[in-house]
Amino acid sequence: MKKRLPLLILLFCLVTGFTYAQGIIKGTVTDKKNGDPLPGSTITLKSESTGQKMSTSAGLDGTYIFKNITDGKYEIEAKYISYNDASKSVTVNGNIAVVNLSPEPKSSTLNEVAVTSTASKATDQSAINAVHRSDQILNAVSARTIEVSPDITVANVTQRVSGISIERSNNGEGQYAIIRGMEKRYTYTLINGYKIPSPDNKNRYVPLDIFPADIIDRLEVYKSLTPSMEGDAIAGGINLVLKDAPDDFMMRLNLGAGFSQSVADYGFNKFGNNDKSLRSPRIINGNDYVASIADFSNNGQHFTNSKLPIGTIAGLSIGGRTADKKFGALVSLSYQNIFKDTKGVFFSTEVDAVSNLPKPTSIQSRLYNTQQERSSAVGRFDYKFDGRNKLTLDAAYIDLAQNQYRYVSDTSLTLARTGIGQGRITEQPRSIRNVQKIYNFSLHGDHKLADDLSINWTGVYSKATANENRYELNLVTSRTLQPSGDVVQAPLTVDASNGFAQTFAYNSDQDKSGYLNVIYTPNLFGTKVELSAGGMYRNKTRNSTYDEYTETLPITNSTQVYDGNIDHNTFELASNRQGTPGDALNYDFTENVGAAYGQFKFTVGKLQTLGGVRYEHTSQSWLDAEPVSKDGKTGSIKYYDLLPSVSFKYLLSDKENLRASYYSAISRPNFYEIVPHTSGDPDADYQEVGNTNLKHATADNFDLRYEFFPKPLDQFLVGVFYKNINNPIEYALVSSSSNKDLVLEAGNFGTAHNYGLELDVTKYISHFGFRANYSFTESQITTSKQEAYKDANGNNTIRTVDQTRPLQGQSKHLGNLSLLYKDNKSGLDAQISAVYTGERINSVSQYLNNDVWQKAFVSLDLSAEKRIFKKLFVYGKVTNLLNTPYQLFIKLPYPPLAAPGAAGQAIEYQQAGQNTFVRKDNYQQYYILGLHYKL
Repeated sequence: MKKRLPLLILLFCLVTGFTYAQGIIKGTVTDKKNGDPLPGSTITLKSESTGQKMSTSAGLDGTYIFKNITDGKYEIEAKYISYNDASKSVTVNGNIAVVNLSPEPKSSTLNEVAVTSTASKATDQSAINAVHRSDQILNAVSARTIEVSPDITVANVTQRVSGISIERSNNGEGQYAIIRGMEKRYTYTLINGYKIPSPDNKNRYVPLDIFPADIIDRLEVYKSLTPSMEGDAIAGGINLVLKDAPDDFMMRLNLGAGFSQSVADYGFNKFGNNDKSLRSPRIINGNDYVASIADFSNNGQHFTNSKLPIGTIAGLSIGGRTADKKFGALVSLSYQNIFKDTKGVFFSTEVDAVSNLPKPTSIQSRLYNTQQERSSAVGRFDYKFDGRNKLTLDAAYIDLAQNQYRYVSDTSLTLARTGIGQGRITEQPRSIRNVQKIYNFSLHGDHKLADDLSINWTGVYSKATANENRYELNLVTSRTLQPSGDVVQAPLTVDASNGFAQTFAYNSDQDKSGYLNVIYTPNLFGTKVELSAGGMYRNKTRNSTYDEYTETLPITNSTQVYDGNIDHNTFELASNRQGTPGDALNYDFTENVGAAYGQFKFTVGKLQTLGGVRYEHTSQSWLDAEPVSKDGKTGSIKYYDLLPSVSFKYLLSDKENLRASYYSAISRPNFYEIVPHTSGDPDADYQEVGNTNLKHATADNFDLRYEFFPKPLDQFLVGVFYKNINNPIEYALVSSSSNKDLVLEAGNFGTAHNYGLELDVTKYISHFGFRANYSFTESQITTSKQEAYKDANGNNTIRTVDQTRPLQGQSKHLGNLSLLYKDNKSGLDAQISAVYTGERINSVSQYLNNDVWQKAFVSLDLSAEKRIFKKLFVYGKVTNLLNTPYQLFIKLPYPPLAAPGAAGQAIEYQQAGQNTFVRKDNYQQYYILGLHYKL
């Protein structure tokens, strides 16, 4: 090797010498005014002797390079949108010539009316600027980043933000954001800065999978609050900034198709539509109406299998401004139709009365076929009367229609069964159609009354609805393992006592809100001070109706075989012919929130200070359908909160900030948590009960963050945070007062502490880049737990002990890494993105160390876009490349077989001495191929 080294060096020199002999021209294109790189600039090289031209584009850091240039004189020119051209002459003589070009921004004036244009919020640079210039701590994701990412819903976009993990629905799609390890209840969702109601019939948080990602200009995640913002966001807020009218005409068209690998492998089960009504007979005809079989449909149990339904993705955005720039309009339409399969297994467990170890009681094999159909229409219209007055009208309609077929096979383990599908088996084909809608309208006015005095006001009307129809058939069979190894199966029959159930649920959540802000900017002691004050009032009315009808087999034919066609079976209505008007899910809830705030902002030297206090008054009342004797059937709660906050931003340089902030915030209980009830979510592992004594949570929040923005598309953010939470709300498994079964109940758990570190880096070098973030979060909450044991006298006993654990939903470690490639000249944009989510508590048990945990996982996604003709691009997306499953477990060993006092036996998925297995769902990959047209 030593003998070859000089030869290799010589060869390298010859090669590089030949390259240099040909000549290289390289340099950087930057803004002449501020020195910022201009990525994507077109650089043209023209030979003065031959007139021959060649061109390239600047990389994401503003650099460019021409190689293998013959000797001679050249003119080099840089062009960039909204900038004057910049050019220089250069001579190449077998050397490396460095030519830096600095185009100057164009300037334009209007003679009659001064109209200020707004930079697009859709670009990556705009998102970086929003973080840089913000008065508070936030993260932002641009529409361009979203467009070329693997994500098609807002929920999945949030998982790319530092400090955020997502809670997934049973089809594997992201649904809720968990910010800084704080469960979804501690976050609110905004559209253009204003809260929206939830279509959920129990909770106030908004499912983010209802929003297609292509309707927004930017996703903003607030991690600190100011006095002018509503205060019920201990974790932070998620703001969907809708698309705004551009200065020039714009049109974007998106057409795509997709399919699920699991659907391709196994097919997709569809069910028939309800041919009767979406509402129950009781709601249509009144409480006294006695329903008959003729009021119901069997269509929800008519199943057909489609081998490979193809998903559809479509979007259109079109808009612009008039010639005088006074009136602007933009309309965005979006449609997604996605088919996915999920296969899973779930163990029901209880706690052994002797060892306090988890004891599996049954195994469920689960199959989900889910179709999600998203439709949305968003419009923004604004009119600038003059330089002092402007009106903006926003309108949004969001619709998510979900059709889901679920098939469950449940094997009881109480008779020493050893696997799925042995012994007595209950099978349950079920179909659900759930339609969620959000309507949001706002009218906003900006008025400048004087040079130092302005006001703005907003009126908002929002309504969220959900309509659910559920059809559930209960079947019974048995499979007996023979000594020969064969399995003998009994006929599949309909459960005589609870054969067929149809459920109708409807709820609406309506908000009428008004906001007023007054801003006064005097000069005090030689310093310009911004003083603002304002208030808001919201009237919320929430209504929920629920009816369940049970159909049993006639006494004369109480044993019926099920052959796959429900029309061959005969049913009669059970005692609930009038529905279930006494169910607690029939309730009316009213919430009135009034707020006022005072806020100041000023800058002395390099230090900006913003602070103030917010007052919020909450008045709640409800009436549910429980019997009059039920405690809490009616009730009301009133309370107020004073929420001070202060933020400091020190400008270390034009590209560096040091931030420190404190804010006080609250979290109100979800509606249904304080209404007395016992109910079961069809996809939940346990039933849940209400708690009329539940209090709202309060918290003190502290943040410190350093920010560095070396180039327009680069950023380095590192920060720490601390939260002290009083009366945190979590669900815990407790014993039911009626039958002692474990049920879920929301409760207050003393004081919790949550702290951590966040690191966020984006860096580009020419056409390559990476985006990475990492967060460490540690939380502690101490609660009382029960521990089962056998005392000295041999009696089964329970004692109360304290346990310190993390908050529900908090992962200690979260990480994102995206490797990026962008070439503006060829129009290629590609990335591969990995997400790591550390283990976290999925549900809290009332028993010591029996909390159910979600296993840590890594997911990997891929996306690419390539220009194929002028404004036409082809793109592809692949999600869940690693087929990462969703897994739950209990951090206690499954009891070894025949161990003293053990409750264990040999069962599938369970291994003696290892963590107790609870659940596993597999989703497989999803593929999308489509076209973008950008005018």
